[in-house]
Amino acid sequence: MSTRFVGPRLAESWQRLALLVLALVVLALQMGCATGAPLEGSHGGYRYRPLVPHGVKAAPSSRGSPERSSPAQDVEVLSGARVGERARQVEAARAEALVLELRRGGRGPQEDEAAREAEVDRAVARMVGLCSGVEEVEAVRVFTFWVEGGALTQVGYQEQRGGGRAGRPVDAEGLARMLRRVFTEYAGRRTGEVMLRLRREETRWAVAYDATHSSARPPDARTLPVRTRGTPANTFLAFHEAAGKWASAVQVPVGGGARVELEVRLEDGRLAGWELSEVRRTREGAGGNPRPLSREAMGQLVQALLPFTEGLGARTVHVVLNAEHRMGEVAARGRVESARVERSPQLPGSSWYLSMHESVLLRWREGVVEGSAWLAQWGVEELTLWLVGGIIAKGLGFFATEGLEWVTRALGREPEAAAGWLRTALKRLPGEERATFEQLWGKVLLEGEQALSRSERKALRGLFVRLEQAVQQPLDVDLKGKLREEARKYYAELYPQFAELLEKEGKELPIHHRRPLQYAHLFPDENINAGENLAMLQKYVHEEINLLWGKFRKARPNPTADDVRRAAEAIDRQFEPWYHRAIDSPGMLKTVDDAREAALRELRSRFRGLE
Repeated sequence: MSTRFVGPRLAESWQRLALLVLALVVLALQMGCATGAPLEGSHGGYRYRPLVPHGVKAAPSSRGSPERSSPAQDVEVLSGARVGERARQVEAARAEALVLELRRGGRGPQEDEAAREAEVDRAVARMVGLCSGVEEVEAVRVFTFWVEGGALTQVGYQEQRGGGRAGRPVDAEGLARMLRRVFTEYAGRRTGEVMLRLRREETRWAVAYDATHSSARPPDARTLPVRTRGTPANTFLAFHEAAGKWASAVQVPVGGGARVELEVRLEDGRLAGWELSEVRRTREGAGGNPRPLSREAMGQLVQALLPFTEGLGARTVHVVLNAEHRMGEVAARGRVESARVERSPQLPGSSWYLSMHESVLLRWREGVVEGSAWLAQWGVEELTLWLVGGIIAKGLGFFATEGLEWVTRALGREPEAAAGWLRTALKRLPGEERATFEQLWGKVLLEGEQALSRSERKALRGLFVRLEQAVQQPLDVDLKGKLREEARKYYAELYPQFAELLEKEGKELPIHHRRPLQYAHLFPDENINAGENLAMLQKYVHEEINLLWGKFRKARPNPTADDVRRAAEAIDRQFEPWYHRAIDSPGMLKTVDDAREAALRELRSRFRGLE
């Protein structure tokens, strides 16, 4: 009969064991919370989430937080989000707002339509120009554009020879009307690649277009039509000057032929450089001194290249030219076989940079005001992301100046981090130097480095050296105040759920710099107002942390960067549960006094002489 109770008694013993294990787990969790050890995440991630077992009371606080409401979802949102990603979103929003403002300014429906018409007029005039003088029946000219928002960015050009028989004269106006109709009625309102194929017939050009080809959007494609007529004079002259050098560099055998490959580097609408990559003989000649390309051949080459100056950013146009020399002629003839924009991988953040850059260039190219004066209306606060994007797009070679270490290191980071650093670093320069920097670097981005005079180039490099020196100097009282204000605004952008509360509570919810402003010069390549260094605190918690830093300053009047880093880590470890909180958590298992004493013990163990 006793065997009937074996099963139930065994079950009861297992239940008691399970309850004992649960009690031990709860006790371990309490001990972890009491020591301030984060239960989730790691230092700097703001992922502390206190756990209070059911029925266990939170530790009483010697100074509780005042009555204020705090959105229930805030802690959950902050625990799961990465600050770096939040910073990227803020910078992207700033860029988007600036682009929108730039595009709205000075433009209405009538101006937009006029810009679209100007785009078509420029494209048509260039296409008709390249077709003029072509007499061979069955000759073909192929133009490839990326069309978006009414902007026509040419990305490719090809020529094919005809059958040799010459046709009768062609009505250029008739061709222009046909092309204008294609752009305005068929292709101009779409987005994507459009290919126009022009074939020479006896008395006219037959025009066919294809908009069915699927292609990735080119990085150099524009989205805004520009209200200008023709090619700027300085661009035109630069290409013709280069053409003279190309003609001398290409040598064609007498009575022979050659295939020429040319790499032409462009930056926005400017000629940035060129390289003759190959000259290969396709037909041996009769011997004698080789002949240069004719002026007519170079004129046609320039005519084929000018449409590519409509693109954005730095890019390379690969040109293939066939040359031949006929006996009895002084120079060799030439014909452009093809020209295309080489697709290069996009740089980090280049999409938003090119969008901003296009908007700035639009206002400048259309002559709203003179470029540098127009930039001065905005200033570095709004345009820092654009300035940094230009630095990244150009590469850090421009800053290969002796004595630059921290500047190049800071600007070599991802665009959003570099923009934040430059925004705070430039505040360390006197107002006059800051204005000169903005004006000169803006000129580089708008007009190219070659637009700088020798004295301007020297001045700009000197300003970067000054910036290198300034970021290694301690902040003065006024600048600390300005940076605190900027930190508060930036924090509200990073965490919009706190924006209204921060404005309402004011000084009761200070923004804490985890590495204090006093030591910003020890971290010259870091943004002291970066999101990772900021945390909202209640005033009474901030006072306790300030007390600890005061003791640290007395013990280490001249600390190293490593000293400050280790002290910040010790303080963070104990006070992280109060970071990014407008009220005390109902699950807190230790008081601020407990945290202060624990942090103080750790600081004393690390730094001798600390009271």
